[in-house]
Amino acid sequence: MAIYDPLGKFGLKNVTAAFSTRSDGNMSLSYGDTRDSLKNRKAFLDTLGIDHRSLVCARQVHGKNIEYITEERKGSGALDYDSSISDTDGFITDKKNIPLAILTADCLSIFLYDPARPAVAILHAGWRGTEKNIAAEGVKSMRERFGSSPEKLLVGFGPSIRSCCFEVEKDFKSNFPFGLVNRDGRIFMDITLINREQLKAGGVREENIFDPELCTFSQNRDFFSFRKEADSAGRIISVIMLK
Repeated sequence: MAIYDPLGKFGLKNVTAAFSTRSDGNMSLSYGDTRDSLKNRKAFLDTLGIDHRSLVCARQVHGKNIEYITEERKGSGALDYDSSISDTDGFITDKKNIPLAILTADCLSIFLYDPARPAVAILHAGWRGTEKNIAAEGVKSMRERFGSSPEKLLVGFGPSIRSCCFEVEKDFKSNFPFGLVNRDGRIFMDITLINREQLKAGGVREENIFDPELCTFSQNRDFFSFRKEADSAGRIISVIMLK
């Protein structure tokens, strides 16, 4: 099993960060074929030294609400979807051994780590969340809750649909001043570029952002893609935890 660590280039010792692939199976308890989802979660998280029963998951709504997680909410959404934290698209914590997760199939997962506190965050950035600037909201939440300095934050991206494949309506340009590419009259969105620029505008340094450049649509053999598979699409999991 290959383990993708979006923060691996920074050589961190006290944080676990990873995202799954299609070969690890569907990780969602509510989308796609969910019959083996709990088994898939356990197998994947076991390789990371994470107890799948401690996982914290959200009922994601493509918004920008970010919740601070402590031990009291450990295990929310771990074993059933109904216990997931509602109306939430991001988590932050400075507590150890609380694995925070989001689930995606084209949307971008964003991993943040503050080595000074230390503290972590994970965000779900689809185009709606990106339009609401959830990336900057995550930086703001860490600054306000933990006193994090944005220029010291380390950031990693998960896989997402890329500008090669993310075609949008022609009038979509009114929503974003940048990150839209016109190819022969067809408009494509660069969701990773937009989030990168939003993070930088929030004070994150360019060199502290790592993008693995993985496209869920064109690399559909390796990742789930809602655009390609519609309602049958499973979800990969992105997880981060302080050790």
